[in-house]
Amino acid sequence: MVTLSEVEKAQADLSASYGDELPAGTTLANGQYTIDRYLNSGGFGITYLARDSLDRQVVLKECFPGAMCCRTDQTVRLRSRGQVQEFKTILALFEKEARALSELSHPYIVGVHQIFKDNGTAYMALDFVQGRDLAQVIEESPEKLDPDSVKDLLLKLLEAVGYIHERDILHRDISPDNILLDENGNPVLIDFGAARDGATKVSRVLSKVLTVKDGYSPQEFYLAGSKQEYASDLYALAATFYHIVSKRPPVSSHERLSAAARGAEDPMPPLEKIPGYDEHFIEAINRCLSIFPNDRLPSAAAWRDAIDIDRRRQMLLDQAEQDQLLVERVQRTVEEFRQMLAAEAAAQKAIEAGFDAKPEPAKSQAPQPAATKPKSERKPRPKSREADGKPPRRRRPHQGNGAGAKKRPTTENRAGNGSNGKAPNPKVQDATLVLQSHNASVASAKTIDRAEPAPRRQTPSKSSIGRIFAGTRSLFQGLGRARHE
Repeated sequence: MVTLSEVEKAQADLSASYGDELPAGTTLANGQYTIDRYLNSGGFGITYLARDSLDRQVVLKECFPGAMCCRTDQTVRLRSRGQVQEFKTILALFEKEARALSELSHPYIVGVHQIFKDNGTAYMALDFVQGRDLAQVIEESPEKLDPDSVKDLLLKLLEAVGYIHERDILHRDISPDNILLDENGNPVLIDFGAARDGATKVSRVLSKVLTVKDGYSPQEFYLAGSKQEYASDLYALAATFYHIVSKRPPVSSHERLSAAARGAEDPMPPLEKIPGYDEHFIEAINRCLSIFPNDRLPSAAAWRDAIDIDRRRQMLLDQAEQDQLLVERVQRTVEEFRQMLAAEAAAQKAIEAGFDAKPEPAKSQAPQPAATKPKSERKPRPKSREADGKPPRRRRPHQGNGAGAKKRPTTENRAGNGSNGKAPNPKVQDATLVLQSHNASVASAKTIDRAEPAPRRQTPSKSSIGRIFAGTRSLFQGLGRARHE
């Protein structure tokens, strides 16, 4: 019978037999941390479960690029002297990313407490999350992943991924074994050892030591120096939920790319209608699993908007409200434009009418007749002089045209064509005729002005003024000729 102590001893011996990882009981940072056991390893580093000086459980991640490193006792050494500069570059990137992750504060992202150097390499201390990873749940308890739980899980992970992308950090290693479920069922993203800040700045040195996970890593991770974007993390997350929903692991993206290059059928068929999941949920996963990054959803926020029913409903309501406001603005603009066109048409019509027809003269306001007083209030008419006893008025005698009557000189006599016996002067006669014409013109103009008064100003019209000026000019011309003669 094998006792528990023998099993633990065998496990300790097995751990001690590994050549790369540190054995249990190893102390780091001058005794601040003590390693309990090995957890896992990858191309970028090794992860341990440890305890700090206050006996709290923590996770230690060691920078150990296995492609260029080995271990002598506890010290990390390089396999070749030509890799010294590259290893220094990787250490600098490891420390830089650890500091960037230490500034993150999110409920669904593991926290970083400390960064230190020991054994010729660098370490970071992270939160220890009590629970199981998603890979264990998929294999051991798939019934716990019902549609409602899966939707809630994806929304929380999208919130965490969007949080790190906003800070220009790529996780680059999203997979079921790097998603822990705590005691409350909330997801926590761990293992940021492969993360790189500056999503568009891919290091050639870092690409050498980063590994890929078949089925979860996108095809651009297989090519050193390839452009990696936020959509690269979305592919890995979509592959994870493809595994959950379809109950089968995803196919390697490298294999899918080869099939596409040959023109063959995609070895990983897209998800179809699955009970418990709406079409928006399924379509978003299929789209993020596109082989080429440009065909995927551009961001975690876009993915969240596509599957969150409440958020999508609110977005539709907001869009409908904006559309209604737009319709009202267009209607007001059209109505104002119609009114403007009507005003312009009326103005044009008025202008054309003013050219075609003569304006009617302004009607003079007839004087109002005076109110007739009653007979009782009327002033009595004066009586005749005879009735008052006065003598009648004396009338002047009528001067007839007889021989004894004195004749009144006429115009012709005053002009020199009368009793003096002289011959008439033709120039004086012309001046006399001009003067008579001028007097007639003035009288005619006054008559016209009284008949057709101006609507606002009591001045002679232009036609009457013109006739007056014409007559006056003729008068002075005639008088000038007479004087000259």
